[in-house]
Amino acid sequence: MGLWNKLYKNPREQEKIRPLLESRMMRDILMEIGQRGNEQLDAQSVPLEQRARAAKLAAAEGGAAELKQSVVDEVQLDEHGITLFVDGEPTAFLYGSYNYEDIEDTDCLPAVAQFLVQHLRGYYNISRNFMTVERGGGKPPAEKTRTVFIRRHHEDTPFDPGPLQKKKLF
Repeated sequence: MGLWNKLYKNPREQEKIRPLLESRMMRDILMEIGQRGNEQLDAQSVPLEQRARAAKLAAAEGGAAELKQSVVDEVQLDEHGITLFVDGEPTAFLYGSYNYEDIEDTDCLPAVAQFLVQHLRGYYNISRNFMTVERGGGKPPAEKTRTVFIRRHHEDTPFDPGPLQKKKLF
């Protein structure tokens, strides 16, 4: 969230990503995420630090079977487009298909990833690949974002919300 807040404090950076967030392409991506639907929450997709909160939610909603997550396993953002992966099947949304040019300044992609994560149900991690770019004038090399990945969180330790308590009607 720190990067997202930083972009919203800096109007110049905010103007870079606004056209993409308000585009027909982003509307189609969000519609695709919504149409793909939700599935039962994978017990191992809850991070350790969130397990106590998830256990309370599970108990409040009648067990872990009631908690839902998006079926999207991974989202990949790069200079050519945004690709959704559901059960290993890619669905690509290319900028060229929407009459946009490819993105040259890919440093705005982590903020776009933050925006997408807000619309996905479940727990997701954002990571990025970057390349080193030499700068002139004796300055140290800079890191430029190449690809941003949004992946469903997964841990080896299972989530156990605890036993369900029977509810009494009277």
